[in-house]
Amino acid sequence: MQQSATINIDDLVDSQKITGFNWLLVFWCFVITLIDGYDISAAPAAGPFFVRDWHLASPAALTFPFSATNFGVLFGAPLFGWIGDRYGRKIAIILSLIVFGLFTMLVAVANSVDHLTWARFLTGFGVGGVVSNTISLNAEMAPRRVRATFIILMFIGTTLGGIFPPIVANTLVATYDWPIIFWIGGIVPLVIAALSFFILPESIKYLSLVPSRRAEMVRLAARMGTTIGPNDVIVSASHNRDKARFIDLFVGKFAVITPLMWLLFAINLMVFYFVNIWLQTIITPALIKAGGSAATAQNAGLMFQLGGSVCGLVMCRFVDKMGLRPVILLILLGIPSTAAIGYLATTPWLVWITFVSGFCLLGIQFGLNATAGIMYPTHVRALGVGYAFGIGRFGAFGGPALGGMLIGMNFPLEHLYLIAAAPLVISVIACVVMIFLHDTGADAPSNETVLAH
Repeated sequence: MQQSATINIDDLVDSQKITGFNWLLVFWCFVITLIDGYDISAAPAAGPFFVRDWHLASPAALTFPFSATNFGVLFGAPLFGWIGDRYGRKIAIILSLIVFGLFTMLVAVANSVDHLTWARFLTGFGVGGVVSNTISLNAEMAPRRVRATFIILMFIGTTLGGIFPPIVANTLVATYDWPIIFWIGGIVPLVIAALSFFILPESIKYLSLVPSRRAEMVRLAARMGTTIGPNDVIVSASHNRDKARFIDLFVGKFAVITPLMWLLFAINLMVFYFVNIWLQTIITPALIKAGGSAATAQNAGLMFQLGGSVCGLVMCRFVDKMGLRPVILLILLGIPSTAAIGYLATTPWLVWITFVSGFCLLGIQFGLNATAGIMYPTHVRALGVGYAFGIGRFGAFGGPALGGMLIGMNFPLEHLYLIAAAPLVISVIACVVMIFLHDTGADAPSNETVLAH
């Protein structure tokens, strides 16, 4: 009789060599988040065309549709996070792609603010599902030594994806009109969903929790360079819990860390979306009035996203080695750079200050994404990440809503961006508290927790 061995699935993942299999997973999740980021930025890029073609009295009329996507994410991220924890990351990602692809195409035929609002709200369900489950999948398939790096590299797709709607707006809208932005954003996710069925692997840590899928786990382990015998016993830190429970997000030190993580997500997403959503729509008329070009505002939006992509490449290894500490530095740099946008809105410095602001704000989000993906145990990882993104969406739709209210009150640009940057002060305090809790060595429910080193 063949002897059995005990295989710790966490050790299997952490000890694996980095091969083409790992890089293919990161690349394909990068492609998935690329189109996710495209769809997030599609509506802001089309904002000036909505104002023009629908004869809106003010850009403030777009407050609700610009906030609606994030309101949808508020529900979609926890919902698809639960689906990912219950039925697998792969199926949750594919379903999410289908949802936001179909409803993005619905935006292409919108003819009113109400139509746009509902379509963007439903799009948000799928957007939230993609984010929570791609982070969870990469966190569970990457060795600890490069886990944050792989999550950040994958998530750079979101920021790079945000570059393309302004490019489409500048190059194709003149020929095909603004719906082309959303036809691209709707059809491509459906194609990626179909390809993901064949290309995307399931999480081996998730499969280890589902005895009926042992054969799939064995095949996946072979692709990772490990042989699992028919009598081998699989153990994991999460095997004593077979269902995702909301209460597990608050066990031990997580009773404080989870609410602080939610606060950090909410504040940073509020500031990020305040800037990203309104940048092109409100700066375009200011530039034209000053004798500039509307294309400069689109370029500023592009540079904002590009700055975040550059930061992701720069900071990924620092997060693996130092946890949240680099995030504090980015917050401190993000406050003045974001506040300065309004003062430089009609100057040649606009594209550069938006680059710096994007570098900081998106860099902060990269660090938070990686931390959320690492700190929760497998059985509630997608749920934990989903709730972080879901609760964070209170800030994400609150930022555009606050911006719309201030725009409607005719606040000058200088004051708008000062107000946008102010909440980041609270984020510094929250990060310091989280690092302190980690450094005190308080008990945690999983040996996977990493906040700072």
